[in-house]
Order: sequence, then C-alpha cells, then structure tokens
Amino acid sequence: MSSPKAMCKKKPVIIFTGSRLPKEAAELALQNGAQVEYFPLIETVLRNTDVPDFGRYGWLIFTSRNSAEAFCKLHPETNAKIAAVGDKTAEMLEEHGYTVDFIPSTFSADVFVQEFPDIAGKERCLFVRGALAKDTILSMPLAIDEWTVYDTVKKRSNAQALAEMSNVTIIFASPSAVSAYTDAGGNFKNIQTAAIGHITERAIKEAGGEVHFRPETYTYLEIIQTIAKGSCNL
Repeated sequence: MSSPKAMCKKKPVIIFTGSRLPKEAAELALQNGAQVEYFPLIETVLRNTDVPDFGRYGWLIFTSRNSAEAFCKLHPETNAKIAAVGDKTAEMLEEHGYTVDFIPSTFSADVFVQEFPDIAGKERCLFVRGALAKDTILSMPLAIDEWTVYDTVKKRSNAQALAEMSNVTIIFASPSAVSAYTDAGGNFKNIQTAAIGHITERAIKEAGGEVHFRPETYTYLEIIQTIAKGSCNL
C-alpha cells in the first residue's frame, strides 16, 4: 500500500461506524497516515429467546458476524452443518468451536441464494438472523425456519455528531447504519462514502449519496485498501 501522497495537505480522516471497531483495518489505516475515528451508528442487543430444537435442521445459516456472535453467546450445541456469508462471520463461529461447511464465492446474500440450494439439497435449514436482516435468504426454494437472536438499535447521538462533519470518509457497513445517519439529518455533501457490500451501496444511493469506495471483496481490510488507491486518501 502506498504512503500518503505529497499533494495531500491534511491527514485524511476515516470514520468507522459499525457495531464494533475492526482493529486490524483501523491499524492499517493509521499505519498509512490516516486519522481514525469511531462513531458506531448501531448497536446490537441480544434477545431473550428460546433455543430451537437443532436436531430438526441439517443446516444453520448466518449472514453476518453479528448473528454469529449472538449465536455463540448463547452457546448452543448442534450437529447441523453451518453456512456463513463472509470470512469474518465464519471466523467468529470457528473461534467458538463450530465448523463452517459452506461460504459463497462472493460475500453476499444475493450470491449465497444462488449457490447454496445445490449444496443444501432437501435438508431443512435454520436462518439465524437479526431483527432487521433482509429476507433474501427466505427466497430460496428450501425449507427454512427463522430464529431472531438480536435487535438493532440506532445510536442517535453518534449519528447527529457525524451529520455535522465534513471533509471526512465515512465507512458504512450496513443499510441500518445509512438509515441511522440520514434519520439524524446527515447528508452526503462534503463527505466521501465507503460501502461494504452492494446492498449498503444501494442504500447510500437511494438516500441521495454517491459511493466513492466499494471493494469487490466485502471486508474492512479491502475497503481500506480501496481507499488507499484514491488520489488523496491514505
């Protein structure tokens, strides 16, 4: 990754907004001359929910690290195979002793629903989700039940603080974060935006913004590397 360009007069400011700060990506940005700020726009709250009978399911499906983390906090035992959208989702599960059997070629639910049915066959599936998760997974021609394990809460004070900023690059990792930002009066004038995933990219555009950075691989490290290729960003 290149060092900051001489033409850049000010240290670029990159703002992470997810429910957790991705330390490795933040450190990479710092190493390459950026100022890093963290303003989480959403937080997840674990639900008090009954654990389903996992013996009924051949597959458990996870589309986010948050759903995987909530699942791991509940410590359920299962012999079902596990499908995960993305390396970080899989990593969270594997760190807690679960084996991940399937990851789609692109870390996207849209690609998952194209590739997974042939893998799943006729086995019944359980979609482990957050309350605001898209219903894309349910569109598959499979027997799928849902288990909602967490709720998403918007952090309005952080969103209001971000709405007043300019000349920064804001990383959005979910449509919920975009919604929190715009609900607090945030617009997309005088800022640059980075989107993790095409669904988040679409949310920014539908809110009237322009997406300046969106990597092909939907990870924070890739987003920093993509920003680094900009003319005056890192």
